[in-house]
Amino acid sequence: MKNMRNKKTLLPTGDHTPIDFSIEKENNKEKLKKVVREYLYPIYLYFKNKRVARTYSSVKNIGMDEVFLGQRGTDYAALRRKVDKVKEIKGCTILIIGIGTGRDLESWLNYKPKKIIAVDYFNYAKAWKMRINQYKNLYDTKIEFLQADITDLNSLKENSIDIIGSDAVFEHINQFAKAITELKRVMSNNGVLYANFGPLWYSWGGDHISGTDHPKNAYNHIRLDEDKYHQYLDSFGEFSHSEHDGRTWIKNNLFSYLKPKEYLGTLKNKGLVSLYSSCTIDEKTVAYQKTYPEKYQELSQKFDEENLLVSGMTIIYAKK
Repeated sequence: MKNMRNKKTLLPTGDHTPIDFSIEKENNKEKLKKVVREYLYPIYLYFKNKRVARTYSSVKNIGMDEVFLGQRGTDYAALRRKVDKVKEIKGCTILIIGIGTGRDLESWLNYKPKKIIAVDYFNYAKAWKMRINQYKNLYDTKIEFLQADITDLNSLKENSIDIIGSDAVFEHINQFAKAITELKRVMSNNGVLYANFGPLWYSWGGDHISGTDHPKNAYNHIRLDEDKYHQYLDSFGEFSHSEHDGRTWIKNNLFSYLKPKEYLGTLKNKGLVSLYSSCTIDEKTVAYQKTYPEKYQELSQKFDEENLLVSGMTIIYAKK
């Protein structure tokens, strides 16, 4: 039988131009989804997260405003809205750190900032040029790309950035305190620092590769001794630099190795003021806990359970 769900219904118009009605239905469906995600889903998450926080009270006590079980509610669209509520993005100068090839650039451009300075440790010049060409006729925002180490942003002036944003970067900063000092320097007074990051080092797959072959190996990076760990890494075959291969970060020593409390403590010690903080517990962690209870218990005694549970964090801090 043919798949009828993808069949298009064509309706005639007065000028006999066919209309693809399936596209119109799809657009309406997307509009409904957007309303649900933006207005109704946060209500559901609010009550769900209350239950999650009670179940994992040790995690909540780290200093989190919210605790999420799974990734729902921590998508880019929801996080951008959260930043925009704290500080209106429109007309701001934004520094995006760890931009990579620029895949999440448009999620900021949609809010019409005045200028975006996008920084990465690695040079993706070809991709950056393509992004500039892609967006130059769609947005009025000025876009600049820069290869730099965020512990030394000497090309940026003090107090010149309204919003600093990053996704999946903080876990890769091996001089975290120094980086925060530099980011605070370039932030304007009342500027905002937003970051969503993870997996954290002590969590499920915290090295970005353990467990990708089999769930039982998810904590190999903190469970195995150095020799056995490198044998495990070699088992993935020939290595080539790629942002999709966790060994890229391992071989370049690009991890902070911090625990959740240490991230929050560093931000506070640098004089930044917390406006929001949340964490995510990966559902794979819960599954590991049930499937390999003895291994999990051994790791909990060595590293404290909250460090195993917290796979990701979202923070919004201000410079006052």
